[in-house]
Amino acid sequence: MKLDHVAIAAPDHRPVLQALTGELGALVLSGGTPPRAGFRAMQVRLGRGLDGMTVEILEPYQPENNDFLARFVEATGGGVHHITFKTDDIVVEQARLQSIGIEPVGADFADPGWKEMFIHPKDAHGTVIQIAQSGWEAPPMDEWLAALPDALMIFDQSESGPWWDQSCVATAGVSATLERVVIATPDLDAGSDFYVGVLGGEADDRSVRWDGGEIVLEESTDRPRVERLEIRGHPTTEIASVRFVETRPR
Repeated sequence: MKLDHVAIAAPDHRPVLQALTGELGALVLSGGTPPRAGFRAMQVRLGRGLDGMTVEILEPYQPENNDFLARFVEATGGGVHHITFKTDDIVVEQARLQSIGIEPVGADFADPGWKEMFIHPKDAHGTVIQIAQSGWEAPPMDEWLAALPDALMIFDQSESGPWWDQSCVATAGVSATLERVVIATPDLDAGSDFYVGVLGGEADDRSVRWDGGEIVLEESTDRPRVERLEIRGHPTTEIASVRFVETRPR
């Protein structure tokens, strides 16, 4: 599988977008409003060329259709909502997970353009994991970034342009790179079993890597959770209750 992005939910996308682009130098890649999904989404890239990782911004929208994100934001105020991995064959992946005793939830394979399922935090070492199969092949990240803004992808079916507030897309003097997601856990072995054994990452001590990104496991006495996102090229900051921490040599 490929690590595609980490998703941050917020009640209002505008301050998050302003901070990610204006403070950290993120570039907007894509976005859309899935029908009846209860949210709007957009993705930005923290990094240049092939370096870095992708962050998704989620905002509740028409919660009368589906209120899962609105409930999450109301309960938490916002923060990291899930981590997404992509696969070439989600049906095979579903069967594999079931064979090892994990029953994915929220499986929806009806749309050939976007098939998805989720692993509940109780089975995913404390964090919602989305597994998806896309009917669209993204260009290599370095080529995509080089072609922006012309290569901006809009997936809205009902709107002619971006749903987000374009005035909040700012230009920063820096270009921070998102290097890794840090998962704090009281059980490092269980975390490794999940991210390596279940999700197929390549382990190097407590660092687990996939095409698309890296997760690092860190010992903690508290419950498993996303502790922080580590960035290079910018001092520590907090955006939407998520700590973006300046990375240190490992």
